[in-house]
Amino acid sequence: MSDSLDGTVIDSLEFARSGASLQRSVGFDALPRLADLLAATDGTLKVRVDGRRDAQGKSWLLIDVEGAPELRCQRCLGGVRHELRIKSRLQLVGPGEEWPDEDLADDSADAIEADRELAVLSLVEDEVLLALPIAPRHDKCEVPSENAAGNGSSPFAALAALKKV
Repeated sequence: MSDSLDGTVIDSLEFARSGASLQRSVGFDALPRLADLLAATDGTLKVRVDGRRDAQGKSWLLIDVEGAPELRCQRCLGGVRHELRIKSRLQLVGPGEEWPDEDLADDSADAIEADRELAVLSLVEDEVLLALPIAPRHDKCEVPSENAAGNGSSPFAALAALKKV
């Protein structure tokens, strides 16, 4: 059995009906949309996906994700570690079924369309991206100074000097 979710595709309704389970470690570098937001792509996420059916016959995917990606601080552009502990409940809505507006009113679950070829890695990446802060930053950090990059003065100062000539 592979230790990656890369290429893992499930029939979501069958997965839920059979009570199947997947448990893997996923490297940050395997999640390209997430990797674009990271200061470093080393490290992994622990992922578990369980299928369930409840007493009312509804099908569910339960997704648990744990890890600590190093996001890019929006103040200083350095790395800031962000602890993730995601527990998502996704109700599968089959073809022709009505979307469960009232059942999901408490925000403890979301609905997704059931898919015979659901790409698990993409679903996990979606859940991780939704759980990230919009503008990650350190509690306290230094704003980069103009000399921090070793460039000396601002490029706009050079333009101002040209304008005076």
